[in-house]
Amino acid sequence: MVKLLQLGALGLALSGLSTAVALPADATAAGPPAPAPPAPAPPKPKPPTCKGLTKRQEWRNMKRPDQQAYIKAQRCVMTSPAKLPKLKALGAKTRWDELVMLHQVEALQIHSTGTFLPFHRYFLHVHQFLLGECGYKGGLPWWNEPLDAGNFINSPLLDPVNGFGGDGTGPGNCTNGPFAGLTVNIGPGFFNKPRCVNRKINDFFSPLTNQTYVDEALNQPDYASAWVAIYMGPHLFGHIALAMMDGNSITSPGDPLFFTHHGFVDKMWWDWQARNLSARLTDMNGPNAQSPDIGFLEFPGGIAEEAAEQGWGSPSPAMLAITPDPKKGDNGGTETTLNHVMSSLGIIPDATVRDVMDIQGGYLCYQYE
Repeated sequence: MVKLLQLGALGLALSGLSTAVALPADATAAGPPAPAPPAPAPPKPKPPTCKGLTKRQEWRNMKRPDQQAYIKAQRCVMTSPAKLPKLKALGAKTRWDELVMLHQVEALQIHSTGTFLPFHRYFLHVHQFLLGECGYKGGLPWWNEPLDAGNFINSPLLDPVNGFGGDGTGPGNCTNGPFAGLTVNIGPGFFNKPRCVNRKINDFFSPLTNQTYVDEALNQPDYASAWVAIYMGPHLFGHIALAMMDGNSITSPGDPLFFTHHGFVDKMWWDWQARNLSARLTDMNGPNAQSPDIGFLEFPGGIAEEAAEQGWGSPSPAMLAITPDPKKGDNGGTETTLNHVMSSLGIIPDATVRDVMDIQGGYLCYQYE
């Protein structure tokens, strides 16, 4: 396997994000890409087999009291004390830190791999559980980023009163709004030090989350091509445009906005699945961990070179001691299977990829509006 894209042709220094990214040829100054063929309407999914189906609404479509309940619960998670001794020993001080540390510890297994989409669906489920500890009973919100592509800076989601706070300011790019003054103790990278919730909006990249690029991902014929198109398309460029938590891929969940972005990503995967549900509920493949020679697809070089170039370091021996075996459930192989086991490091019980393939299959029980 080789790097799918040789990234580095365009060197860009973003505040809080230092990386080399090659834009698609049709996203340069030559003008916007030609419209993709209209996406066929997805078929109606089969009737849910779960009870108590929750609805995941786009943030701006939620009623104000529901938005307030979500933000209140989110603040509660971010200030509730950590519970898990093995994560507290590594620096987690709050339940939020434990969630961010989960993403940090398993970072090299859940990015640029076949497990990317199922793990982040599971990760959203873990987040839902923690919100439930704080009394939240509604569905997770998501962000319809194509509505704001090219103008993230003015998105209602970044409103300091009725959203997640706006663009970061000052030396740390700390955001205002409901999460101002709160501390995240995990990151950047594989280091841990207290930071504010921070982000830095860059609307040069946000157009690459528009519907054309979403449709390009949804038109892929199989999972092997779909996960790459989602990962390297709207997912990646949404992250770059937001530069959450110093623009660091490993601990970006420290910004609560991360979960609306990944709700958008999860919905893309579900919309792709729903076009041929009977086949795509079992379509799974791709590596179950990064190859040392490849690392993150979006950065040039392998794992060691990326760690040095991006300055995020490497997992400590203590982190490695609690890192799950990426081959668990995969018969000792390097390919992701439906039996692949995903771990939350003790926040909730482990689950398999098979468990999360159907968002209305029983283990999960939600729908997107």
